[in-house]
Amino acid sequence: MTHSVQLIIGRGEAIARFLQRWPGSRAVDLTGGWQAIPLEDGLYELIAAAYAGLAKPDALDMAPPGLMEALAEASSPGAMLAYVETEYFGGTGSQSAVAFVDGRQVFAPARSKGAGGPINGALRAIGVQRMGSDDEFDTIGLGARRTMEDYALEGPRRQRGVAEAPARDKARGAPLWVVLMIIVLAIAMGVGAVIG
Repeated sequence: MTHSVQLIIGRGEAIARFLQRWPGSRAVDLTGGWQAIPLEDGLYELIAAAYAGLAKPDALDMAPPGLMEALAEASSPGAMLAYVETEYFGGTGSQSAVAFVDGRQVFAPARSKGAGGPINGALRAIGVQRMGSDDEFDTIGLGARRTMEDYALEGPRRQRGVAEAPARDKARGAPLWVVLMIIVLAIAMGVGAVIG
């Protein structure tokens, strides 16, 4: 199953400051009063341009240069923000996260392969408390929106009445390697007939 998102997570004043500083960005409500700001292409380009020349931490694969500075600015003072990114397909992949409180980094940029890891740590650092058997990630509803398309203005794809893309039908007939073998054999026989 796929999970691929790039989000700024927070609530209250921190989200309001970020939205004010970065026109065109928007917040999506999550569970428990938390919100996510999707790091869409336009926002990515604005941040990268505003902080041109800055590098991004190696642990944040999909973040724009300058994101750390943008998060520090919006979380100062008295506010908390985290940046989270996932890139999973078929159960394999990675996740990365960082968190800021009062303009200071409180959870260093980190990346991990496989399940578990830095996202829950960054969410804890900004005050997310797990509920029951759910981890922090699922407590605020990040598991319900699996792709950036699920953060569209219309809401998650499955809640819009839009059918999911159909699974690809299994190829009918011979596997590709068999077809290639037949072609190679036919060529070899043709060459053999011409030479012999």
